[in-house]
Amino acid sequence: MIRFDNLPPEVMQAMCTPMHLILPASPQQHTGALYLGSFSAILDPSLLSSHHIQALVQVLDAPWLPSVEAHAAQGNKLECYRLDILDSTTADLRPHLETTVRWIDDRLRRGINVLVHCQQVRFSSNPPRARPT
Repeated sequence: MIRFDNLPPEVMQAMCTPMHLILPASPQQHTGALYLGSFSAILDPSLLSSHHIQALVQVLDAPWLPSVEAHAAQGNKLECYRLDILDSTTADLRPHLETTVRWIDDRLRRGINVLVHCQQVRFSSNPPRARPT
């Protein structure tokens, strides 16, 4: 049995919502859409297919993840970029950001829809503000 007794409502909602649209596709500019999702999103081939997801960025250290080959066997062609780091608020993403953002940008500019996922998506109700320059 799955229990949510000790989880804040926003964490519970994020865990139960497989994907969130972050950046819509632009047919005029021929760019792809960017989604942020939880682990449950990659377990649902029909969800990936219905959103035309062709590229994944996986942010977690889990050798038991479904492979790209497993998705291909179900008819979904996926390209995958993995960041083998723990899905934790203390994980340091900075060493990975430049390369990862370039990879995502390249796919979006080619009209490919990208899903960035981790174990559980967490949205803050108070996002960080940009620092003045």
